[in-house]
Amino acid sequence: RYIMPTVTTRVSAPMLQEIDTFSKRSHIDRSTLLRNLLATGLELKQQEYALELYQQRKISLQKMASRLEMTYLDALELLKQNEIHLDYGVEELQEDLRGLQ
Repeated sequence: RYIMPTVTTRVSAPMLQEIDTFSKRSHIDRSTLLRNLLATGLELKQQEYALELYQQRKISLQKMASRLEMTYLDALELLKQNEIHLDYGVEELQEDLRGLQ
């Protein structure tokens, strides 16, 4: 059985009220809700960082998809949702073709 490490943080009283309200609405305990919120927030931060690297041309679309554990098509959709121009040249094509082998 895996025991998760404990992390503590301070939150404002209004934030705690919101957490408890969502916890009750969702019929889950506060800890579970907070773990879910942290997981969602971490996923969003990972996407932001990967998109930033893509825009800076530090990673290809294929690398971004791999880094975010999503399909190439999902990565294209993420670009579209964030209104980011698809920057695709010969170098990216070659890397993508290597990724398919």
